[in-house]
Amino acid sequence: MEDMNKTEREEEKKKKRGFLAFIGIKNTRLFGLILAFLITVIGLSTSTYAWFTSNYTVSVQQIDVHVSSGSGIQISTDAEHWKSMITQDDILNHAYTGAINQIPSSTDQINPVSTVKTAYAAATTKTEGLHMYKGTIVNDVNDGTPYLDTTSETDGSNTNYVAFDLFLKLDFKSTEGPKQIYFTSGTGIVAGNPNTHIEYAGRMGFVINGNAASSSDLDTLRNLKGHTAVKIYEPNYDVHTENGLANGRDNYGVTGRSSSGNSTPAQYYGVKAEFAYDSTDPTNHPGTILGSHDSNKFAEVVPDYYTTAANSTTFNFMELPVGVTKMRVYMWIEGQDIDCENTASGGQVSFNLGFTLESD
Repeated sequence: MEDMNKTEREEEKKKKRGFLAFIGIKNTRLFGLILAFLITVIGLSTSTYAWFTSNYTVSVQQIDVHVSSGSGIQISTDAEHWKSMITQDDILNHAYTGAINQIPSSTDQINPVSTVKTAYAAATTKTEGLHMYKGTIVNDVNDGTPYLDTTSETDGSNTNYVAFDLFLKLDFKSTEGPKQIYFTSGTGIVAGNPNTHIEYAGRMGFVINGNAASSSDLDTLRNLKGHTAVKIYEPNYDVHTENGLANGRDNYGVTGRSSSGNSTPAQYYGVKAEFAYDSTDPTNHPGTILGSHDSNKFAEVVPDYYTTAANSTTFNFMELPVGVTKMRVYMWIEGQDIDCENTASGGQVSFNLGFTLESD
């Protein structure tokens, strides 16, 4: 029996040597090293990329926007037509000179953008809005390392995010103090069909432009400018996809998180400047590698509000004075979020925003 086993082992070795010789490898130890290398390459190829890689078809189609208000609050997109609910048609059709009413259509391809809680300086022509930056992945010509290019976006002239002016009217006696405003329980970002969980990377932002008495003329209300407050809201902070977790680990060094039930939002650094990778000079890297915390190009963003995917309660927005308050509302897919990666592209999302004077 022992001789038979020995014979069988020798036959197996002959077959293996014959196969290796056939493919041009004579050293079995070398074959083992090559096999280990191939396994490593296969493992690396399953990594995901942030921002959607530049050669990937991307779209976040059929963005739906709904805004509502409860008793005691009226809302408008032009400070003239007041309602308790506005739709995309109101945002697009009730325009006025200088209004921002930017909503991508169902045929647009949406690219991720990024921002920090910084509004334009009052001396510029963009006195009401946030700095928004579109990001694109560029692979290094030498070793393929992913670098990030960014370009500044302008409200009203692109289709990569939602931006519109919103007026809130609180009809109370002028002698009354400010009122605490809450987001309704339906506020948040939910998936459409198909669902790729791109809503996990969604954000909303609010730039408060000023307040005036309800009796003020239209020009006064519409020309309220400034940024008395800048707020960012992150819904669905407690859930991630497995690919999102891999992206966080591989590209941003974000670890220790699970696919659901996370107690805190994942840390991220929003883009605060334009920068580009110089492909004409491989030794020069003005672009920034993913995961960098370069303070000249990124700043950590701590959301002012965040809710779980299962949230069903009202939550604080802010105190607003009696009268009419103008704000600019932003809705976007945050490129620096760990769930913004290739497999999440192509999804559909709905942004729901509601205001109320009553807490649960």
